[in-house]
Amino acid sequence: MAQRKPRRRGQLRRRGPEREPYDRVLIVCEGSKTEPSYFRSLVDRYRLSTANVVITGRGSDPRALVKTAKKLRDIEKRRGDQYDAVYCVFDYDQHTHFKTASNEEHSAKLNLARSWPCFEFWLLLHFVYRRQPYAPSGNRSAAENCARELRQYLSDYTKGKADVFEALEDQIETAKSNARLVLLDVKATGRCNPSTEVHCLVAYLQALKS
Repeated sequence: MAQRKPRRRGQLRRRGPEREPYDRVLIVCEGSKTEPSYFRSLVDRYRLSTANVVITGRGSDPRALVKTAKKLRDIEKRRGDQYDAVYCVFDYDQHTHFKTASNEEHSAKLNLARSWPCFEFWLLLHFVYRRQPYAPSGNRSAAENCARELRQYLSDYTKGKADVFEALEDQIETAKSNARLVLLDVKATGRCNPSTEVHCLVAYLQALKS
């Protein structure tokens, strides 16, 4: 009896997720835990293919984030499988390169999903509309004060909380509505602190299949 040939290593690999007939999106997050976890849960909830929506958390400052996003975009373009949209998710917080990164993103035709002072403000909008600015106090930064207020509504919140999307999913439309109202006030007053653009990315992902 002839011996069966051993399978090649490549034949043993499981097939990855398959592309579906809607936009291919790259989301590059400043945070390495909270934001990627939130968006991965959202992708899972709306049954989006992870071949279509690629999420990476770089844990770097905004300017480095922009460079990473452009690099990843260009790699895929050279491969002939380019992204339809690229989003950079980052905070104002205390970053010295925030404005520079924002300008570079515009010139590179990348999409912005910024938050002032931090991503936690988007989470807070699931509970309440707020326009009083955040400022440092004592040993806490403006972002830490925002997260502290969030814990008044979501008592077990910590950075990197795995189930934050699931905990807030029922209030997501409230958050989107509050975020839109905040941006209207930003246009009227010119005051960005606090505000967020994350709802634009969330709405885009929700509508991706349609």
